[in-house]
Amino acid sequence: FDLLESPRKTAEAGAFTPIVPADETFLHTYNCNWEQFPRQNDLSYRRKQIYRADYVKLHYVHYSTVTTVSQMSEMETRSSGRERWMHRYVEKHVHEFDEMKESTMLHTKTKVARNMLSWETRCRRSTLSEVGCHVGFPFPKGVKPTTPIKRNDGYAYNCFLNEKIEDYWWPKLVEAVKRRKEGRSNAALQNG
Repeated sequence: FDLLESPRKTAEAGAFTPIVPADETFLHTYNCNWEQFPRQNDLSYRRKQIYRADYVKLHYVHYSTVTTVSQMSEMETRSSGRERWMHRYVEKHVHEFDEMKESTMLHTKTKVARNMLSWETRCRRSTLSEVGCHVGFPFPKGVKPTTPIKRNDGYAYNCFLNEKIEDYWWPKLVEAVKRRKEGRSNAALQNG
C-alpha cells in the first residue's frame, strides 16, 4: 500500500485503482504474501510449472494439459520401460522447489477499482487470507504475529515480505534497470 500512488488519485465510490508509480517496480510493490515464506499450505492447484519446451505439447494457463508422456498409448508407455501405464494420467515429472534455496513465485496481479470496493473498511480488519483487503500492509521484519496487529493509521497488517526478494532480487532488478536506462541514454547521446 505504501509504495502505491495515492488512492485519492483514482478514487471513485469507495474504491480506487492501485497504481504502481513509474519509479517503482511490480516486484517490490507486490512483495507481500498472506502466508509467511517459506509457504506451508499446499496450494498445488496454483503453482507455476517450469518444463522443457519439448516436453509440453499444450499448455493451459497454470496447467500442463498435454505432455509427451500423457500422449503415449498403453503399448507405447509399457514398451518405453520408463513409465508405468495408468488409465488416468498423473504427472510424475514434478519437482517441489525449496522456496528458500531454489526458487519462489510471487504473484503480482493488478487490481482495478471494482476489486477494491470498501477497501478502507476491509483493510482495517485483521485477516491473514487472500480475501478481504486486496492491498498489502506487510508486517514489520521479524514480527511473528500471534494476535491481530494494526498500524498507527488503523490499517491491519495482512501480509509478509519475502526477504529474499526484498534483500537480494529487488536490488538486482533496480541495478539492471538503471544500467539499461544509462545504456539508452549513452546511445542517444552518441546518435545525437
